[in-house]
Formats: sequence, C-alpha cells, structure tokens
Amino acid sequence: MQFNKIVVNGSAFICVFTIDPVRRERFIALFDDLWTRFIDTMERDTNFVFYGWGRDPNQFYCVESWKSEEATNAVRGLPIFQERVGELIDCCSAPMRLTILSGMRSDRSVFDLYPAGKSDYHPATDSNTGVFN
Repeated sequence: MQFNKIVVNGSAFICVFTIDPVRRERFIALFDDLWTRFIDTMERDTNFVFYGWGRDPNQFYCVESWKSEEATNAVRGLPIFQERVGELIDCCSAPMRLTILSGMRSDRSVFDLYPAGKSDYHPATDSNTGVFN
C-alpha cells in the first residue's frame, strides 16, 4: 500500500546544528540560501522535509526523508551544497550531528551506508565537522 504522509519504507535523517549565537544570523542567511535553491528538487524527490528550532534556541534541526539515495547523492554532490554546508558547519559551536533512521518496513542497510563516526559525505572545516550518531 502506498501512503502520502506516512513513511514506513526507506530512511530519514535528523541533522542537528548547534549554532554559535554570535553567528546565528549568518547561519540563517546561509541556510535560507541553501534550501531555497532546491525547492523543486525536494518537492519531487523527498517524502518529507522539516526545518526548525529545538527547545535549545541555538539548536537547528533538519529532518528529511528522500525517496532514493540517488536523489540524495545528486544534491549532496553539487559544489554549492558542499560549500554551503561547510559554511553552516563553521557557524556552529559543536559538530553537526546526524542521526539516521530506517523505516519500520525497511532493511537496515542504510546504517551500513552511513556508519557511526565522522561523516565522509559532509565537508569538514578547520573549526568543525559532521558526525553520524
């Protein structure tokens, strides 16, 4: 059965940026520049996307579920994505944290694709990096 708003197959991720309060406005401007470039792509190639703030006012969350790894990789491989994510990471006071989720009707192969530890998929900068939980 195919659902429109219920995802039990595939995967999703939760990305948490802990923002340096001094760099908050820069982070927001960079993030707005990034996601608005991909509106058509995300409308077509994702199951859902949520961007917002956590209880801690310096923690920004990205929750995304893409329909395929190919679609995810196509965006992640673009130079502007790598550049902007590096700039976003530089606005943080801690490493960007990523949690991978496997749908309840999916196999666990997504965890093999994204092992715990430093991310090879996101840029590391002199001041920070991305880490899979």
